[in-house]
Amino acid sequence: MGNFRKREGEAVLICVCMVVIAIMPATAPPMPTISVEPSHLKVLQNETFTINITVNPAGYEIYAAQYDLYFNPIILNAISQSQGDFLSQDGANTIVLVNEINNTIGKIEYGEMRIGVENGVATPGTLASITFKAIKCGRSELKLSNVILSDVNATSIKTNVSSGNVIVEPIIPFLISGSVIYSGGKPVLHPNITITNLNTSEELIAKTSESYYQVLTDSTHVCAGDILHFHINATTVVEFNYTVTEDDMRRGGFEKNILLGAMFDTGRGEYPSIAGIHNGTITPKHDIIVNCIYTYPCEGTGGHTEHVIIYNGSEIIAKAHWNGYIDDYHNITFPHTFILLANHTYNYTIITGSYPQIHHTNIIETDDGVITCSEFIDVNGRRYTDWIPAIRLYYRISPTATSNRTENIKVRDA
Repeated sequence: MGNFRKREGEAVLICVCMVVIAIMPATAPPMPTISVEPSHLKVLQNETFTINITVNPAGYEIYAAQYDLYFNPIILNAISQSQGDFLSQDGANTIVLVNEINNTIGKIEYGEMRIGVENGVATPGTLASITFKAIKCGRSELKLSNVILSDVNATSIKTNVSSGNVIVEPIIPFLISGSVIYSGGKPVLHPNITITNLNTSEELIAKTSESYYQVLTDSTHVCAGDILHFHINATTVVEFNYTVTEDDMRRGGFEKNILLGAMFDTGRGEYPSIAGIHNGTITPKHDIIVNCIYTYPCEGTGGHTEHVIIYNGSEIIAKAHWNGYIDDYHNITFPHTFILLANHTYNYTIITGSYPQIHHTNIIETDDGVITCSEFIDVNGRRYTDWIPAIRLYYRISPTATSNRTENIKVRDA
């Protein structure tokens, strides 16, 4: 009787397991994938670009591959199709069976197979690369068709196909312009201005009329994110960088007035004074080209700045360190030139030493702009919200300074 019940229980368990197995979803085996990469592109009219046809074998050994690619011949012109290293990645020889371009109907054909070996390849790679020229604005599909991937037995393998598309945008005129004047308002006549795109190394020479300058180019030469290096040779040489924004591209350019000799100066401060860490904000009323900071010292003391950081949110724009009581130690030269934009708010951290002059207030407004104190911590750990260091941010011409060396500094909206 006991054995019967035991066998009955085993039978029930087997039935339950069979039911569970029956209702479990079947997992489809992976399939190889052939893709257009990148799958989505935006290019400019007359631009040349390249796409890759890639294969991911997904564990299969691929011995041969072929495809057709269709495109809009009104929008694109196929220039060339070159063999990739997918099928030859292990050093095996291959033969290209077909490599045809038909720009009349917008069709490209390609076929290749391995020879002299008895195995395929199972590592992803590029089967071929295709170069196009965008000849007209619009949208074109890059549609893969007639795709066949086969194994060493010439058996076709079921394959996922991932096509692509490209959007051709018009060339947009782009105007860079402005005036060059001295801080007192006097125009700088016929300045020599060169603008170099640091992303492409292309130089753009500005045309000038009295103090006005302009460079007329287009979106094939300038695009959002490009860093433009301005070199202004007037009575002095001034350099700074400007990062092109998406808004600049939408507007078709930007205006950059250049004010030579402009500075941000709090003026002289007073006692009492003590060294410490100053934090606050600076909002210029006009663009200021900066490579130096001067700290007003209390009379008979070595008041100075030891460390300064100018930043915009979480992004550091510039920082500089004190070199000790040598030369003109009240000035610190930044390792690169940067620009503070009018009506933009920047943060500062200034660490002082000895006895610098202080403005005992939480805000100062001058003809140059507004500076505030958010917190001052003195060397004894006491905290204040109404101590502003007496400083001057300016562009200094000095044979020993590195003021004309610039780096790729992005100046963004606060």
